[in-house]
Amino acid sequence: MRRPGDLKEGVETPLVLRDLTPGRKKYAMRHVIAFLSRNPDDMPSMDRLRVRTVVGVPLPETWGVTILGDLPLELPGRPYQDFYAALSAAAKVEPESPVKR
Repeated sequence: MRRPGDLKEGVETPLVLRDLTPGRKKYAMRHVIAFLSRNPDDMPSMDRLRVRTVVGVPLPETWGVTILGDLPLELPGRPYQDFYAALSAAAKVEPESPVKR
């Protein structure tokens, strides 16, 4: 996250998720639309989310996340400058493939 204050509960939020589980898929990335909750125990279907800053510093809180759908992996814009604007713009378009649970 660029600014931790950008996280909002109960609102469809565009996010970049990275899997930090050791193994071949470590650092795998997904652009998604998700609902967030400050209390991951609110709903049994929520996964736990550890939020990190842009430079990888973990924030102390653990959030709950429910993925609603995937966004395109390739976003228009200039690298490292327009990323958050492009992610938000992509979120306003219908997600490509909703995640089925």
